This record gives sequence, C-alpha cells and structure tokens, in this order.
Amino acid sequence: MKKYIFLFVILSASLFNVLKAQDIIIKKNSEQLKVKIVEIGTKEIKFKLFDAPDGPIISMNKSEIKTIKINGKNDVVLNMDDNPMSVSNSAIIDKTSAVKFNFFSPLSRHLEFGYEWMQKPGFNWDIGLGIIGPGVSLKEIFYDSKPKGAYLRGGPKFLIGNSSDFEVEGARFAHPLKGRYIKVEAILNAFSETQLIDTTSYWVSSGSRYLTTKNKYQSLCLNIQYGRQYIVGNTLTIGYFLGIGYAFESKSSSLVTANYYDNYTIERYSHTYFGKDFPLAFTSGFTIGYIFRTPEWLNRNPYAQKNKMPTRNSME
Repeated sequence: MKKYIFLFVILSASLFNVLKAQDIIIKKNSEQLKVKIVEIGTKEIKFKLFDAPDGPIISMNKSEIKTIKINGKNDVVLNMDDNPMSVSNSAIIDKTSAVKFNFFSPLSRHLEFGYEWMQKPGFNWDIGLGIIGPGVSLKEIFYDSKPKGAYLRGGPKFLIGNSSDFEVEGARFAHPLKGRYIKVEAILNAFSETQLIDTTSYWVSSGSRYLTTKNKYQSLCLNIQYGRQYIVGNTLTIGYFLGIGYAFESKSSSLVTANYYDNYTIERYSHTYFGKDFPLAFTSGFTIGYIFRTPEWLNRNPYAQKNKMPTRNSME
C-alpha cells in the first residue's frame, strides 16, 4: 500500500511540473495559445503546441504577439511591443489611397493632380485632372501662347511587383500602392493657345513678318504606361512613369491658311503628339503624393473589412 501511495505522489508531482511548464501566448486579437516555447528569436517565436509535444515546431512573428507568459506565471511576462519605426498590417490596410501632384507640371504651363485607390490587391484605379494655363514655359521667352484648357486622364493600374516589393517575413504585401506597375490609360484633352507664325520664308500680302493665330485642339489619347511608385513612412508616395500610345486629334484655327504656315508644336500638356502622319503619343511624369484612408464609398476591399493583408499566394 505504501508503495502505491509513493508512486501516486511521484506521478502527481510530475503532472504538476508538466502543468507548471505550460507557456501561454496571448495574441493581439486576444487569442490564447497553450504552448511549449522552443526558442525566442529577435523577430519570431518558435514553439510546439502544448497538447502535441511530438508535433512540428511552429513559428510566429513577434508583431502578432501581445504577451507571453512563461510557465503560466503572471510575474514572468515578456511584452512584445511594436517597433515604433515599423508599420503594422492594420496601419497599411487603413491607408490604401493617395492624392498626387505631377511635380514638374508647372514648368510646362499646366497643373496636374491625381487620385489613386486600391480596388483589390494588385489592382488599383488611378485618375487625374490637368488644368492648362498656370505655370511657366520656355516658349514664353519668345511669345505668350496663352494656353487655356483642361484634360482628364485615368485607367486601371496592375501591380507587377517583384520580391523587393514584398515584405518577405510573414509573406505580406508591403503596401498596395507600392511597386512596379503597368497602367492602361485614356486621356481626354481640350485646350486653345495662341501661335505666333514667322512668315519670313513665305510671301504675305500684308507685308507683316508675323501672323498670330489661335488654335483649338481636342484629342483622345490611349496609351500604356510603365512606372514605379515608392512609399515613404506610410505617408508619402514618390513615383515616375513613362508611356506610349496613339492619339486622335481634331484641330481648328482662327486663321484660314494656318496649316500652310503652321508653326508645328508637339506639346499637348497631357502628352506629346507627332501629328496625323505619325500619330504616336508619349507620356511621362514624376509624382509626389499623400497617403490617407480610402473613403467608405470607394472601399470595396474585402481584406480591409477582415483587417487582413493578402499573402504572396493570394497575389498570384
């Protein structure tokens, strides 16, 4: 009888030690996991499930953990605070749109503003409005063209990010506005400007060397852009783009014989155009923007509703 009592005491003590060795991970969503911690690294925690000591070792990013209790004791607590310099998934998913400005547009007599927002991971919409007239231009050194008008541009943007555009740890997409992209864009453009035509090589009955004409342009441009956009501190965007496409243009002039004397220019402010005989159009720009939360009426992102970011697999 004493032998059995002794064995019972030994087994009870062993069971108590096993229970005592139980570790608890409390995640930021308040979920608790009973585990046996194997290793605490600089960026992740490795552990086995307490109920499966012979099971596989599981890794978890520290950014997902709120508190760890070693041996189940309240007095041994490791607080896993976020690095103040890092950006969490929730901080990223809450800011999926940006207002942007074409930084060099004032040097070409126009101001261009844009707005981009994420429709779903890897697919954004990017639109813009250009006001033709404000700003300066080298052409004004020779004559005042007085351009006036506006243009609208916009289209879908498809992210084609490589590994550098992903946060490898945790396989999270770094930011829905960041990375390389291909954009299919349409531009509607309408403006007028004054042209000063030098008729030195032509005979003009009035005897004047110069003729002044006011030209009006209306055009539709379809182009494909390649660009890249960077994110600074989850606050600013910095990007560039180059594009090529076709333009269809209608032109009228206040001077009946303007085409005869045409002082041809390729500048259309929203794009450059080389004429009906070579109707290619080129676009380029350098943009700076400010990131903020997408308005609810535009936010159709299911990941935002679940407060989750897509993994690399969900992007493929």
